[in-house]
Amino acid sequence: MTAKDTNNLPQETGIRNTLKRYSGPDGAIMILLVLLAILGIGITDYSPLSSHWYWLAMVVATGIACIVMEWSRARENGLSVTAIIKQEALRWLGVLLAVQLVYFLYHAGRLDSENTGLVILLILALATFLAGLRLGWRLCILGVLLGGTLILATYLEEFLWIVLMVVLAAAAAVYFMARKKSVP
Repeated sequence: MTAKDTNNLPQETGIRNTLKRYSGPDGAIMILLVLLAILGIGITDYSPLSSHWYWLAMVVATGIACIVMEWSRARENGLSVTAIIKQEALRWLGVLLAVQLVYFLYHAGRLDSENTGLVILLILALATFLAGLRLGWRLCILGVLLGGTLILATYLEEFLWIVLMVVLAAAAAVYFMARKKSVP
């Protein structure tokens, strides 16, 4: 095979394929959830009462995102989509209960507003990672990203909004670079 022949082969392997696959809906969902988690920590620090509803909505959104991200995989592997939905609904109902318990600790004076958001993010990261063990490695990566967000927020809390802007810029750069490379 000559060099000219290799130029005509489809470029669907390696890094290009990975960027193409995860710059689509799954990648956008993962980036959005990480950004919403960072925003949730900021909201919890500045308005703990408002953050209660935010985190409940975030748990529901993450649960729905987990189902959406693995829906096609379930159909491809012949898994029962209704069984996955039932299992995930129970998992995320448990996570909602855990978030409620964290706010119970907050209202009882056992947690302050700064730690409340971090504990909830820890619960969310763990639940997402554990969902990934059953549903697929992409969710494990999302759980690790959420855990990394927790670590960044813990050590860089004063610079949270700067970190948010850097993450947004990096996400936009990756997205547009992947789109530019996928356009012939």
